[in-house]
Amino acid sequence: MKKFSYFLLITALLSLASGCTDVLDQVPVSALTQGSFFQNAADAEAAIIAAYDALQGDDTRRVVWGDARADNLKIPVETIGVTDPGVLDFQNDNISNSSGFATWAPFYSGINRVNNVLAQVPTIQSPTIGSVRNRIMGEAYFLRAFNYFFMVRLWGAVPLVLEPTNSLDKDLQLPRTPADKIQEQIIADLIEAEKLLPVTYASNIETRGRATQGAAQALLSKVYLWRSSYNQTNEWQLAADYAAKVLANPTYSLVSGANYSTLFTAKNTTESIFELQYSNANQETNGLSAYFLPRSSKVQTGGNQTLIPTPKLVDAFEPGDLRKTASFFLSNPQTDQFANLPTVGKYLGTVVGNARFGDSNYIFLRLADVILMQAEALTQLGKTTEAIALVNRIRNRAGLANTTATAKDALLLAIEQERFVELCFEGHRWYDLLRTGRAKAVLGVDKKPLLPVPITEIMLNPNLLPQNPGY
Repeated sequence: MKKFSYFLLITALLSLASGCTDVLDQVPVSALTQGSFFQNAADAEAAIIAAYDALQGDDTRRVVWGDARADNLKIPVETIGVTDPGVLDFQNDNISNSSGFATWAPFYSGINRVNNVLAQVPTIQSPTIGSVRNRIMGEAYFLRAFNYFFMVRLWGAVPLVLEPTNSLDKDLQLPRTPADKIQEQIIADLIEAEKLLPVTYASNIETRGRATQGAAQALLSKVYLWRSSYNQTNEWQLAADYAAKVLANPTYSLVSGANYSTLFTAKNTTESIFELQYSNANQETNGLSAYFLPRSSKVQTGGNQTLIPTPKLVDAFEPGDLRKTASFFLSNPQTDQFANLPTVGKYLGTVVGNARFGDSNYIFLRLADVILMQAEALTQLGKTTEAIALVNRIRNRAGLANTTATAKDALLLAIEQERFVELCFEGHRWYDLLRTGRAKAVLGVDKKPLLPVPITEIMLNPNLLPQNPGY
């Protein structure tokens, strides 16, 4: 596969699935069913690509969940005013159960697509499926775990749906499954995915844009890190072991400090483990550039400046930190309506002529994140010498001197600080503070840990009650 585009692959593979018979002999699209569609490898490929496609469109919500709810981003009220009341509610922990940022419908849409793959691909009899069946099943297990890991951190207990939804009544009336049971399913899915997934694909864009063995291992490390700190399950060794597998994989390497910005401009760098693909040329864009870029008055390359970096984050970068200029910049007094405002620099998109298109990839997993996860797990295991070396690997790449932290508690704070500046605007900060129990100490307020169960879902399914605390 020379190019990896969710939109193009779905279109092309669905065309392949229809065959080349006379147009009068075609089955109408409205008559396609699970049984009539899942016939060969092309059908299976189309179905799994549709499951990836379900991840698109949620990028601004992911940043709001992971960064605006913490201390990375803020509404520029003093300068621009309130540009999005819904985001302001998240920032102020005044979240409504009808908020568009608190809906879980997109997750279940993706999960249902995955469940269809898991249910139907094993039944395909075509000889074309032989060489790809296991890989597609592995991708499906990974994506189901991926979706549920977001959900369990956002809502806690949620309905656990493991079969395709085929009716509008009983299939939609499931109760919420306890969070620990959701996590157990996530782990089981990822362990199965690790067995079935390839280390790499034929092309780099697929290696970074599709589930791989390394992606499953990185997510397992993150899940065990979450459970060890948030659930206090003491699974630090498992978190460290899975991170070590990723670090030993030659597929992944840190980009140089001088090229740090290419992580967010070149796409699919050697540091990327799993990133969501966008391409304006393939009619796939997101809202990130428009969300963050300045309101330009003289050119058509600006955005809405809905959120800007906080002064705390701006000041958190040490002198000489090579990550600083790639993470944010000041709006231009010559071209921008509001000058000298700190502006997110990680989602610039593509400029064609005098128009900007929001097609930056969204990075879910990258090597620096895994290195810092392993450092944290090793610190918790008392292996501080090994952990310090990993922290220094990230700091030295950024042009900084070695950390001065040596004792366990100081080293954990140093790791927290590195994650703050290294991964800013990538959707990690809130979850880091939540799982370590540091949210109140760092943010200065006691925010509710979970989102409200959407009121529209409760109206359709009273079995979702009781509502999460505080709503």
